Amino acid sequence: MATQGERQDFKWRPNDYGSTTLARYDQEAEHWFRAFRNAERKNRPTDYKGDLNTLGLLISLVVSLITLIVLLVVQLIKWLRSQ
Repeated sequence: MATQGERQDFKWRPNDYGSTTLARYDQEAEHWFRAFRNAERKNRPTDYKGDLNTLGLLISLVVSLITLIVLLVVQLIKWLRSQ
């Protein structure tokens, strides 16, 4: 078993701030970030309430726009007939 002094002398990674070393660190950090983010997404409960709220807002927006377009077309037809 290693002593405390041997543990302190242990160098896990080089610390030379070279471009190759920094690129490798960035690549590894990105890998772990993606791994933890994906694990978090898999373990998170599904939020149906938020999804349904968003869907309801989109449907109401589409229906409102269609209603507005129909009313404008009807008014245009009335205006053209009066001319």
